[in-house]
Amino acid sequence: MSLLSQPKKRNSWQIMVDTVKALLLREVKTRFGGSRMGYFWALFDPIAQMAFLGAIFTLIGRESITGVPIAIFLVVAIMPYKLFSKLLPQLSAAVSANKALFGYRQVAPIDPVITRLLIEIVTFVVVYFLVLVIMGWLGIDSVPDDFLKLVLVIFALISMSLGLGLLLCSAALYWQDTPKLLNIALMPMFFISGIFFWATMIPSQYWFLFDWNPVFHITELSRDAFFESYNTPIGDLGYVATVALGCLAAGLITFHINRVRFITL
Repeated sequence: MSLLSQPKKRNSWQIMVDTVKALLLREVKTRFGGSRMGYFWALFDPIAQMAFLGAIFTLIGRESITGVPIAIFLVVAIMPYKLFSKLLPQLSAAVSANKALFGYRQVAPIDPVITRLLIEIVTFVVVYFLVLVIMGWLGIDSVPDDFLKLVLVIFALISMSLGLGLLLCSAALYWQDTPKLLNIALMPMFFISGIFFWATMIPSQYWFLFDWNPVFHITELSRDAFFESYNTPIGDLGYVATVALGCLAAGLITFHINRVRFITL
C-alpha cells in the first residue's frame, strides 16, 4: 500500500477536538432541532423573563433605580445568573446523559462536559449581545463602562460554574438525587444574589448575610463594571477568583479520580 493512501494518524488533542465537534452537532440537534422554534426559544426565554420582571417594576412605579433604567439594571444581573443556573444542571448531567457513547473508544467523559459548556457560553454571549443591541435601539445606554472588568467577572463565573459542575458529576455517581438537591439550592439563590437590588440598598450591618455568596459578588461586580455611577461596597473580584479557582481545582481532581467509574458504572 502506498504511503499516501494510509490514513493520517491523529494525536489525542485532535481526537478530542473531532469528538467535541461531533457531540456539538448531536447536542444542538437534540436540544434545539426538535422543533422549528427550538433556536428561537433558546433566545426568547431569557429575554421574556427580563421583560416580565421589568414590566412588574414599571407597574409598581419603579422605572429606574438610583437613576439607572430598570431594564438595564435587571439585564446586567439576570444574564450572569441565567448562565450560572443553566451551566450547573447542564454540566452536572453531561456524563450521565451521554453514558451510552462511552462505548466508543474516542469518547471520554470530559468531552460531553466541554460540549455543553461551549453551547451555554455561546448562547449566553449571543443573547447578551442581542439584548444590549435592542436596548441601545430603544435609546437606553447599553454600553458597559469597563468592558474588560465585565469580561473578567464573567470568566470567573464560568470557571466557578465549571468546577461546581464537575463536582456535581462526581457526586451524582454516589447519590442519584444530586440533581434534585441542586434544583432546591438554586431556588433561593435567585432571591439572594442581588437580582432586584444592589448592596447600597441594604443597611451595612446586614451585608454579612450576602457577603458569603459569590454570585452576589458577581452581580455587584457586573453592575460596577457596567455603570460608571455605581461603585460596589461589597463586590470583591479577588474573593470571586479565589472561589472559582478552588471550585475548579476540586472539580478537576474529583472528576479525574472518578474517570473510570464514569465509564464502568
